[in-house]
Amino acid sequence: MANEEKKIERCKYAHISHKRGYICVEAGWEDDKVVQTDEQRCEECQKFKSRYIEYPITVNKMEWEKIEYNRDSWHCKMGQLVKVRPCGEEYGGKTYVGFYIGDLPLCTTGSYNREEGIYHVGMLPNPAIFVPELRKIIFGCGSWWGAIKSPDEIKDITDDDMDNVWYVKLAKAMFGEEKKEG
Repeated sequence: MANEEKKIERCKYAHISHKRGYICVEAGWEDDKVVQTDEQRCEECQKFKSRYIEYPITVNKMEWEKIEYNRDSWHCKMGQLVKVRPCGEEYGGKTYVGFYIGDLPLCTTGSYNREEGIYHVGMLPNPAIFVPELRKIIFGCGSWWGAIKSPDEIKDITDDDMDNVWYVKLAKAMFGEEKKEG
């Protein structure tokens, strides 16, 4: 719970600097405005603002983000046929055919404007694919997927396909390839 942390750990202006310990940036991030601080100084500071929502709060208004279901992806249209290989072990590395149904909420988000007392409820959208064979929706963040633009593209997404994605190549170059035990 946020209130169990020390004030210096909760303050949105206090940051840990690997060179200087705790610093306070209440006056700004410019070098001449950043000051070194400590627990005692933070406890006495009148400009404390928590980086968390701390209760009780006064909510004068709730705002709800409108969910837009009919958004096309940058590379796929709603209703388009796609191939999808879910990441979960229960799918056994199998590739399925599905339909891109647009971006759906993966989870909700919340933020609070202290000055105006407005609590905003939003969403984190993610590409959603309905897979008839599984009778469920698979989200893009939990799979490898792509649009099927011609009958020739109805093939499995292979390990080789995944290994040739630029960010996978980058991760392997930076961290090395993990050896699988088995």
